[in-house]
Amino acid sequence: MGDQPEILVDDRGPARWIVLNRPVARNAQNEAMLRRLATALEETETDTAVRVVVLAANGPSFSAGHDVKEVVRNERYRANLATVEGRLWQELDLFVRPVELLARLRMPTVCRVQGHCVAAALMLVGAADLVVAADDARFASRVTRDMGAADVELPLLPWLVGERVAKRLLWTSDELDAYEAQRLGLVSWVVPEDDLDRKVDDVVQRLLEVPQEALALSKLSLRFMEEERGRERAFKYHFLAHQLSHHTADAAELLRRRLEDTGR
Repeated sequence: MGDQPEILVDDRGPARWIVLNRPVARNAQNEAMLRRLATALEETETDTAVRVVVLAANGPSFSAGHDVKEVVRNERYRANLATVEGRLWQELDLFVRPVELLARLRMPTVCRVQGHCVAAALMLVGAADLVVAADDARFASRVTRDMGAADVELPLLPWLVGERVAKRLLWTSDELDAYEAQRLGLVSWVVPEDDLDRKVDDVVQRLLEVPQEALALSKLSLRFMEEERGRERAFKYHFLAHQLSHHTADAAELLRRRLEDTGR
């Protein structure tokens, strides 16, 4: 990638495209990408000229989730994993904060998904209001199997698809194709890959036809409904369970093996 930034921001009239830009790494989310994403979302939050946000990604895959190589390349990142408090504050800052910023934007958000959408990438998809997926999109999380953790930091996937499907995906490392993801409510539209941008543009135009404040207030109302159903309390409980799961003997052994494998 050379000097290319990990996040690109492209204003197309009143629609702001925020683009993950590590295609060679399948848009694995390293610290630099996550910090740039949080900054882009913070700047968008207060920009009244932005009417719609599109979250997209360059390359064949939307995102491979968090970059597991960061633990080898980033000494500070690795040191924080050594203590309970270090991991907790690091994950709140790096992993939870960008997702919450995306979810709390006043304007509608559209996620454009192609190829693999794995693990932490599902948090971004789950935080968006609408999702347009290419027919080659695949959704999966193997964090519980491969890391010994209680899935990713925020359980947006279980909240959206339900307990039984979540158990199937998280415990057996199964995956959803684009059409099953649509049937379960994780995806709004599925189109051929060549039509992906055309469909996203169509959705953006339809959103721009709706009065700006009406959309913002509708989004507030719908979010309140989810909060009344217990979403925020469930997420807080899960985050602490996730933190505890990182400190089991099994998780520690899997981390040791990953460090050995990644460092080779």
